[in-house]
Formats: sequence, C-alpha cells, structure tokens
Amino acid sequence: MAEPIRVVPAHLREAAARHQETSDYLRTVPSSHAAIQESLDSLGPVFGELRAAGRELLELRRQCYEQQADDHADMAEQLSASAAMWEEHEQEAARNFRGIGDGGR
Repeated sequence: MAEPIRVVPAHLREAAARHQETSDYLRTVPSSHAAIQESLDSLGPVFGELRAAGRELLELRRQCYEQQADDHADMAEQLSASAAMWEEHEQEAARNFRGIGDGGR
C-alpha cells in the first residue's frame, strides 16, 4: 500500500507567504537602476559603448527580476489554492465518512 499523502495547509500558506514576500522584494530591485544609469551617464564620451552596454544590461536585469517576481507570485497563488483545495477535500471526505456511520442520512 502506498504511503498516505500528508499535507499541512498551514505549511502551504506559510510557503505561499514567503514566495509573495520574495516577489514583492524582487519588484523593488530595479528601483536601483536609476542610480546605476546615472553613474553610467556621468562617464565621458570615451565610454559611450560602455554606457550603451550598461543600459542594455540594466534592461535585461529588469526583465529578469520581473520574471522572477512573476514566478514567485504565481507559486504563492498556486500554494494558496492548493491549501484551500486540500481543506475542501478533507472536509468533503469527513462528511462522506460521517455519512457512512449515519446510514447515509
């Protein structure tokens, strides 16, 4: 017989909260880009290629952080939904089980 699945909805919700916090934090990281870009812009004309490369990298970095934030937010949503579905399943199973003892009443 297979081992029973043990799910603790509170643990799922805790994990969801941590993923949401991570998502929220990751969304703030690109706010430092303005200062970095300002520093790059202060470089003289000799560093024009460096400025352009830096600008491009900052955009790629922003996109990466945005994707990671979206992924963590999605995981948080899925974990919360799983906790709710598990609790509903457990409640329904308990009702069905009680119905057996009540003769189906």
